[in-house]
Amino acid sequence: MVDSTVLLFVRILAAFGALALACSPSILMRQIHKQKHVGVASVIPLVMLLINSHVWMMYGYLAENYFPVFSCFIFGDVAALAYIAVYWRYTSERRYVARVLAVTAMVYIILSTYAIVGGLGGTSQTRAEVAKTMGYIGDATSICLYAAPMEKLLQVLKHKSAVFINAHMVAASLTNNVMWFTYGMLTTNWIIVGPNILFIALNSFTLVLCIVFNPKTHPLHESFFAGNNDAPIEVSVELSPKAGTGNKASNMPSPEYKAMQSPLEPLHLQLQ
Repeated sequence: MVDSTVLLFVRILAAFGALALACSPSILMRQIHKQKHVGVASVIPLVMLLINSHVWMMYGYLAENYFPVFSCFIFGDVAALAYIAVYWRYTSERRYVARVLAVTAMVYIILSTYAIVGGLGGTSQTRAEVAKTMGYIGDATSICLYAAPMEKLLQVLKHKSAVFINAHMVAASLTNNVMWFTYGMLTTNWIIVGPNILFIALNSFTLVLCIVFNPKTHPLHESFFAGNNDAPIEVSVELSPKAGTGNKASNMPSPEYKAMQSPLEPLHLQLQ
């Protein structure tokens, strides 16, 4: 039996880990707001943070785990919405982001509907069974959340630069994983323990890449921007040189207008 004081301490650490994960994109959002563009940042980790937080919030409510699960992830739910709003404001790929948000909203509504209807007994399941189902869905969304940067990892390995990775979010995620793994072990909650084993390994590898290919020492090569067709088009207009500038005067005579005699005048003299 785990001592209640130790368990409370681990709960608090897990709560701090979850809050750190929810707050980690704020640094990137501040940079985006300052630069007025999203750069190479992707919207996928933000929408996955939203879905993941929402699912675990509902799991915490259904499982009556109000601290640390429900209270922390409801904060993450609200924070993710704020991050997405900032990203939407400064992105230039509105059409693509709109499609991603449409799919996210659909998943969000479906999961919320299931949790509400199931919690009220509409699915012929007990509250505990619905909570368990939401826990498994939470594991799946967590895997998607941590798999979202995989696209960026491939770019890091290709371009030998970790500029594509938000190192602050990776560090926060790793800390969060360790805390939740410990909490899951103490409470024998394998729904929490299982995915965190994978996440600890994945985030550790990602953090190593951030250190090895530090953007300060390994910036993007110029070839990355070679295919960018958004460069401004320059138009050069060359004025023709003025006549006589730097040249000798032309010897060609200028055109003259001369009075011409009428051909009828000699004819008139002969007739006289």
